[in-house]
Amino acid sequence: MLFALTSRGVGRILRSASFRLALIYAALFVVSACVLFATVFVTATAAMQNDMQAVLRTEAFQLAEIHRRAGLIGLAEQITRRMNFRTRGPIYYLLQAPNRQVVVGNLPGMPPVEGVVDFQRDPDASPAEAARSRLTGFGVTLPDGSFLLVAQDASRLVDMQSAIVRAFVWAGGLTLFLAVGGGLLLSSNFLRRIDTIGRTTRAIMEGDLSARIPARGTNDEIDQLVASLNAMLDRIQQLMEGLRQVTGDIAHDLRTPLGRLRQRLEDAREHATTTEEYASATEAAIAEADTLLEIFSALLRIAQIEAGAQRSAFTEFDLSDLLQSIGDAYLPVAEDSHHTLELKIDPGVRFSGDRQLLAQMVSNLIDNALNHTTQGSIVRLALSQRPGGFAIEVADNGPGIPEAERARVFDRFYRLDRSRTTAGSGLGLALVKAIATLHGLTIELADAKPGLRVTISR
Repeated sequence: MLFALTSRGVGRILRSASFRLALIYAALFVVSACVLFATVFVTATAAMQNDMQAVLRTEAFQLAEIHRRAGLIGLAEQITRRMNFRTRGPIYYLLQAPNRQVVVGNLPGMPPVEGVVDFQRDPDASPAEAARSRLTGFGVTLPDGSFLLVAQDASRLVDMQSAIVRAFVWAGGLTLFLAVGGGLLLSSNFLRRIDTIGRTTRAIMEGDLSARIPARGTNDEIDQLVASLNAMLDRIQQLMEGLRQVTGDIAHDLRTPLGRLRQRLEDAREHATTTEEYASATEAAIAEADTLLEIFSALLRIAQIEAGAQRSAFTEFDLSDLLQSIGDAYLPVAEDSHHTLELKIDPGVRFSGDRQLLAQMVSNLIDNALNHTTQGSIVRLALSQRPGGFAIEVADNGPGIPEAERARVFDRFYRLDRSRTTAGSGLGLALVKAIATLHGLTIELADAKPGLRVTISR
């Protein structure tokens, strides 16, 4: 069983993309090494051959000069001395008279040749010994018809070529070994990380929405992918928890208006006897139904905003003009409710977004401030330019919101205990939060001492 699992694991590694990529790079390296080997082999061989030929040519011309000065006998004596006292390694000589008779030398007689010649020192040598008996020579025909040949053992060239071949064979084999081993190691590591992602996704599919993919802290491509996936999972968990909360809140908060609607209809059916009583009951039922429709419309609008469906309507506009017009519109409303609305709008602030949604966001904040503060309170709407952005501030000097509840007021249907006696559905600030998030804005609630200060900034 263990062998089967191991075989399956190895087969999976061999089929992985990282292992194939490692093999591709290894193949490319081997091809490059072969090209380099051929270049080095040809270049080194040619350089050594040229060096050897240059030495033989120089030696042959020196001896030809001696023949010119001392004749054939003097040349034979010089060759004999050089054969007895070798100072340049194994050099072979052949001096033949014009009648092809060998005068002196350590090579057998041969037909005269001019220039460079390659030949076997021992024509009867076996194929294994042939490479070792190969000589490279340089022949010169002297003015009196004599033939002079100077030769050198070419085994050094063979040794050098063999060394180059061995070096590249070992290097190529080591490269392939390291490539395969490295490919196995990298693929195994890669597959472990993929398995970790797979286990996390299976845990999430089984209902554990809090499961996250662990990062290794290397900040490589997979870590960056893991960070993006975890951020996506955080958002999905947030949406799912919001959906659960909305479901529970709808069931809890809509039960009262639905029960009230049913009670009024039953009361009308049981007790209404005149047209006026039926009309009054109908009007009350319609009012309750309108309230329910407004709640569902607000929920639908929040869902659309959170889904990003409004981004197509983004345009650049003058935010200062928008807030000034909203403030001007609310001045008589504040006066009628015995509030004071103060405006402090910096001019020239521009922003790219949905003008209608931003107007609704600011209007909701002003409505909350006017509805949840006592008569005579002051509400302040301000827009200030900041380095790289701006800040919208809606503040009042009313009772404010306890710090422990500030994080929850943006939840759907959440209302403070003292606010349950006032009209509203608890969706206004949830809509503000959704609009701000859509536009990449941040919301901060703070104590205005007294009252509440809501700051929306970028």
